[in-house]
Amino acid sequence: MIPYQFQLRTAVHVGANKSAEVGEIVASRTTAKKAIIVSDAFLVKSGLTQPIEKSLIDKGYEVHIFDNVQSNPTMAEIDEVAQMIRDTNSDVVLGVGGGSPLDVAKTAAMVAGGEDSVSNYALGANPFPEKKVNVVGIPTTAGTGAEVTSTVIFSDEKHRKLWGWDALMAPEIAILDPSLTVKLPPHLTAATGLDAIVHAIEAATSQNTNPFIQGMAMQAIRLLSNDLPIALEKPENLQARENLLVGAALAGVAIEHGGTGLAHNIGHALSTVDGLHHGRAVAIALYHIYDYNLDSDYETVFADIARALGAKDTLVNENELAREGARLYRALVDSSPLALKLDGVERDRYHTEVLISTLSSENSPMRKNNCRIPTDVEMEQLVMKLTS
Repeated sequence: MIPYQFQLRTAVHVGANKSAEVGEIVASRTTAKKAIIVSDAFLVKSGLTQPIEKSLIDKGYEVHIFDNVQSNPTMAEIDEVAQMIRDTNSDVVLGVGGGSPLDVAKTAAMVAGGEDSVSNYALGANPFPEKKVNVVGIPTTAGTGAEVTSTVIFSDEKHRKLWGWDALMAPEIAILDPSLTVKLPPHLTAATGLDAIVHAIEAATSQNTNPFIQGMAMQAIRLLSNDLPIALEKPENLQARENLLVGAALAGVAIEHGGTGLAHNIGHALSTVDGLHHGRAVAIALYHIYDYNLDSDYETVFADIARALGAKDTLVNENELAREGARLYRALVDSSPLALKLDGVERDRYHTEVLISTLSSENSPMRKNNCRIPTDVEMEQLVMKLTS
């Protein structure tokens, strides 16, 4: 057995309308009483952030709002928030929204400790400066698990997907409030929920997996696969929405320690080249490579995943059970409102070569962490199958 370590640094608060208590929750952690809410224009305009802002103001905070986060956050946005933190002397930053606002808040909080642009730290080129502010992650989607993870994703001026990491990057506090997710459109509920399931499956079968990771991942898969159809059918079901948030956070903890694999390798390339929504991209990728992954040394784990997806222990052996898991996963995707065809994508040889090039560059660590590490020839075959 290879030695490993497992720990959590984020305090998680769960419950309907819990986000409206954020002022009380953070009060003991900060002294400057200055806060920045990082979100997007739609969420701010819709009034979703107002109870959060009011809770802070009621506790004596001076609140500033940055609402210019895009669906694929850029280095420019991160640098702007970092400068805002410096200019206002804020000591708490709240990311409110999907993975993008959370990643901007997390990264800006680190960058603000120095004077350099985030570009100085992309892909681990240099260590981040000392973190001087607290971060609160308040997700409005149940997908990325960004509220509990130490890794961030952002884009450069060429739209390349880049990453950043630091041991202190994870938020100090996460608030899982299902009332914030009930108005999420069905296609985004599906895309984010499936993203979380892919997180859990890939972490459980990664090269770095261990019993702690698998325990978190299996419970995440159970919650997500059971309650995603319920949330899609009954969007205002708070228990289902809460279970999705908890499942996504558990999956986030799992990838925090186990990492992701080939579905994310391919999904990130699809997002880089074609601009696909991240959740949709990784869900489509796993849909096409699940069977390929089964031909690995992880048969027992894939059988456990199948059980978590709802398979019954009535099949002949674990191989059949693992393959039933692949069928159940694809059925879950098929029953969702996600479009499996890559609309608007050029499907010629040149496009395949562009994807292969992207897969082999900044995204290659995910490929090497997969349960089955593909050769270059296998990689090309998988991409051609995906884009055919």
